[in-house]
Amino acid sequence: MKKRLRYWDIICENTLLTAMRCSLDLILIFLRVVARVIIRMRISNTFITAILACLIVMSFPMTDSSMIDTPAEQYDAIQDVNQANTDLSGIRVALYESYYSSLDSRVEESRTALYNMLSWMNATVEIINRTDIELGALWAFEVFVIPEGLGPNIESNLGTDGLEAIRAWVKAGGSYIGVRGSSSIAVTDGNFEGRHESFRLGLINGTSVGMPDLGYIVVTPLEINQECTGPDLSTMPSQLNVLFRTGRYFEPDPGQEVICIANYSYNNKPAMIASNYGEGNVFISSPQFEYEENNDLDGTTYMDRYSDEDSEWPLIMNIIQWQVDSSPTVMNTTTWGLTTTTNATVIEPLTFPTELVLTGTAIGICLIALVIFFKRR
Repeated sequence: MKKRLRYWDIICENTLLTAMRCSLDLILIFLRVVARVIIRMRISNTFITAILACLIVMSFPMTDSSMIDTPAEQYDAIQDVNQANTDLSGIRVALYESYYSSLDSRVEESRTALYNMLSWMNATVEIINRTDIELGALWAFEVFVIPEGLGPNIESNLGTDGLEAIRAWVKAGGSYIGVRGSSSIAVTDGNFEGRHESFRLGLINGTSVGMPDLGYIVVTPLEINQECTGPDLSTMPSQLNVLFRTGRYFEPDPGQEVICIANYSYNNKPAMIASNYGEGNVFISSPQFEYEENNDLDGTTYMDRYSDEDSEWPLIMNIIQWQVDSSPTVMNTTTWGLTTTTNATVIEPLTFPTELVLTGTAIGICLIALVIFFKRR
């Protein structure tokens, strides 16, 4: 998947590279100072060797392979939960590229997890951008998914024409899916972190309300509505643990019909809801269902530090199947406009694994030790 170069992205990347070069210069200065201190203090070679040995051992990841399931075992574990369900074979899903930030990886990580989740469901997934939407790309898909992100940033990235294109497509029969920030823009109003928000996409008349008392990032239980009047959830678990990150609950306006999918156990408020919009439908979730915190199926380690044995993927697949089955087919093309996202260049944020940093530090100190050793001879 590829995306177009943006001038601001280039500036961010150059700034990041400059900061990295300055950091490396500071590290080299620090290592020279350490070498001089060691020489002047006449620290023994035995002591230096012991320190180096500890650093080298620390530079390798301490992972017990017996504690990690293989990808096949992880896949089978989720399949066991979902034996009664079929998959999304033949369903074309558009995944929005959304905005890019060198300082905040939430969008990229969410998009990666969503792509792998939808691929696991055997859907045909394609990443599209704002230009694609303006050129009519949505009419080549049955489902449109937007990764999480800051709601105002998502709307700004989509632009007025993009937002109008989404509304028209859903009204004709398309199925919209939003998670966290992209769930909030589907609701007309919001009360979040002490401020009132109004969103232009507004597929559901109501208010999304922040829940600061629940915490910043927690794994929290949801009560699944097994008697749901929309998707058949009778075979789903009655409770699922889901990742919550400064999320919200949803309050529909009087006269706005919604289908409750799941409530927070914490306050019995709606965490996942669905609704009709014209001939199409909407499913939104403030908790983040895309991450598989206890296995590698989502293709990211972004939220792996939190433990969640449950998988929400079978539930989400059930909901998407219902969305597609309960709305008319809107897909009437497979191409659009003059260009697509497949002809652009990717700018990815620069990241360095902890193991690589530790190993590099250990090698640098080894070189200092060798210099000291030969100077003393």
